[in-house]
Amino acid sequence: MITLAQQIGETAHCSLLQRKARRHGLADLTSIMRLAVARGARHYAPVYPPAESDPGVEAISHEDLVALLLLGAQPFEPFALRCAAQVINLCDLGRLSRLACRERISRPLAHIARAGAAHDSGQAARWQELLQLLGSPLPVPSGRLPHWSRFVSHSGTTRSGTPHTDWLHARP
Repeated sequence: MITLAQQIGETAHCSLLQRKARRHGLADLTSIMRLAVARGARHYAPVYPPAESDPGVEAISHEDLVALLLLGAQPFEPFALRCAAQVINLCDLGRLSRLACRERISRPLAHIARAGAAHDSGQAARWQELLQLLGSPLPVPSGRLPHWSRFVSHSGTTRSGTPHTDWLHARP
C-alpha cells in the first residue's frame, strides 16, 4: 500500500509521536481514525465505529491526533485526511503548527487549511491564521489529496434555490 508521503512525493520519517500512540493502544491508522470519530468526527462513524477507549487528551492531545492522521508514514487513506480536517477545530493552532513542523505534516495540513480558508465561511479567519503559522509549505500537486468538497457537507438546493455547504467540524 502506498503511504501518504509517497502520495505527495515526500519521504516519511520515523515519528516519536507514532511510537507514543502505539504505547497508548493506537497501533494502526484504523485505531487512530476510530479515536477521531470518538472525539467528534462523527460523520465517519458508519465506516469507523468510535473507539471504545480513549487514552485521554492528556496522553494524546487533539493536536497529536491530527498529526497522527496526517503522518507521511501512514498508509494513504483519504478518510484520514477528512477526519483530520474535522478535528482541527478542537486544536490550539499554535501547538498544531509547531507539531506540524516537528512531524513533517505541514504540506497536507496546509492543503486542508487552504480549503478551509476558501470554503469554511464561518472559520475562514482561523484557517488563515493556521496558514500564517505554517509559513509557506509547498503546495501538494493537484489531485493527490482529497478535493475541498470532501471536507464539507452539501445540503442540496435550499428554499432560496441555492445549494448550502457546511464545513464538517468535530462535535465533542
